[in-house]
Amino acid sequence: MIKNTDLFFSRAKEFQNKRREIMDTYEKRAAQLEDAKGSKYFTDEMKKATDARDSALSALKDEYREYFRISLDGMAKANGSRGMTPPTDEELRLVQLLKMKDSVTQQELDAAANTLKGNSTCLAILTEIAHKQGFVRGYNNYSENKEMPVDVAAEHVKSLAGWLNDFMEHDTGRAARVAQEHHARMYGGEQAPLPKRPLFETKAECFYEIARMSGDTLTAFCNAVDGE
Repeated sequence: MIKNTDLFFSRAKEFQNKRREIMDTYEKRAAQLEDAKGSKYFTDEMKKATDARDSALSALKDEYREYFRISLDGMAKANGSRGMTPPTDEELRLVQLLKMKDSVTQQELDAAANTLKGNSTCLAILTEIAHKQGFVRGYNNYSENKEMPVDVAAEHVKSLAGWLNDFMEHDTGRAARVAQEHHARMYGGEQAPLPKRPLFETKAECFYEIARMSGDTLTAFCNAVDGE
């Protein structure tokens, strides 16, 4: 049975390749018409090319939204069915002590993380304590077994859905678009064409390109949402 993250990757790769074919066809036609720019023929033919591109892209997105919905639903279901490893008495006492304290130092949090590294649920609670104390850093990466807590994985699934929408709607990177929009607001004028998204070939490249997820975080996420 194919894993949820493998299914997501295969669908995303299909989508990007089909979209690139549509865009290549459009851009090739636009280049062919360049010498006729300014004429009625150019205007009519560019409208045909643009309409064909937009129609093909709309049909492609409609088709793959359902594929991605099935994949994301599978991730959420697999993650929600996981059991949590209960903390030991020592781990539980430590977490409760930290939650009771009005002020906790960075050194205390770091020391606690080393003690709690065998239980990802405790590390997630420790991260919440750190954030409430005003510390930006988290402690989920301390986990020895690279297990991602259920609630953390659930948030990643939600975030992935949001990033996926951006990926489907735009053939260019979000950072490039934001930078161009800022430049247009500040200085106006004609903007250079935005760079295309790089084509990914591997699962790791896919998750990094779409959701900036990589390394141990990606490994833990896959373990959490792929099921048995």
